[in-house]
Amino acid sequence: MKTLLTLITLTSLIFISCAESERNLTEIDGRGYSNPSRLVSTEWLESEIDNEEIIIIDVRKKEDYDKGHIPGAFHMTPGEVFQQEINGVKGMLPQSSHIEKNLSLIGAKTDSTIVLYDGNSNLWASRGLWALQVYGHKNTKLLDGAWSKWGKEGREVSTSIPKANVSNYKFESSLDSSIIAGFDEILESIEDPTKIVCDTRSPEEYAGKDVRADRGGHIPNSKNVNWVMGVNEEGEFKSASELKQLYEGAGITDGETIYTLCQTAVRATHTWFILTDLLGEESVKVYDGSWTEWGNDPSLPIETR
Repeated sequence: MKTLLTLITLTSLIFISCAESERNLTEIDGRGYSNPSRLVSTEWLESEIDNEEIIIIDVRKKEDYDKGHIPGAFHMTPGEVFQQEINGVKGMLPQSSHIEKNLSLIGAKTDSTIVLYDGNSNLWASRGLWALQVYGHKNTKLLDGAWSKWGKEGREVSTSIPKANVSNYKFESSLDSSIIAGFDEILESIEDPTKIVCDTRSPEEYAGKDVRADRGGHIPNSKNVNWVMGVNEEGEFKSASELKQLYEGAGITDGETIYTLCQTAVRATHTWFILTDLLGEESVKVYDGSWTEWGNDPSLPIETR
């Protein structure tokens, strides 16, 4: 009888463990994304914290990082690491050597799994992921729900700054031009119905009421879907069905190529991630100059409404 009870107890524990493991596995997989491999759950990251092959990068403000962060996470200021002023345009993608230097300081290697998180629904984290893909890092991920979810779930928080084993990081690939666009390509797309410009700024910016450059407004024929519409109140990405309804309804997926933009190509990379990884769109490019470049160039056409 005692042996039978022991077997029943062990079977129950195994069932509970498997059920919990499956729940963690399907929390993201169950949303129907085209490719969820670059989006990880808080459960997954917690289980991998001691994995030396994983580099965790916190891209929140330094003062927030100092108050508490995910154990083992290194801090980076994304506006300094993944953006630079180039030819008078602020917020552009830096040279590969600039990013290599910063990755070396935290001991990253070409085969490291890099997990990025921020405090705002993966807004800045997506900029980092996009920049690393442009230059060819093979394994970069975002933490679903970002810092807010980690904190709300009561997971371990640290104020210790990890010691890095400084490396000599070098990108092994050439620039991937398939996910980045310049203003000339955007200009050519205006009269081409197979190419859609997705403006991820607020409706006020799009209409020209909130002006953050010399001129306000939007690129002619572009369509507006505010980036915040892609996440829920918890900062998690919405399900594929919700996202599909959102972007199809706005006509974003009508063309063969989609260009995303915002003010300095940060919100634009968040939407790029949604369209590529979560919805499976095959040709999506980030206009890196975005409205900072377009709105300050009087030779480029705009519309207001």
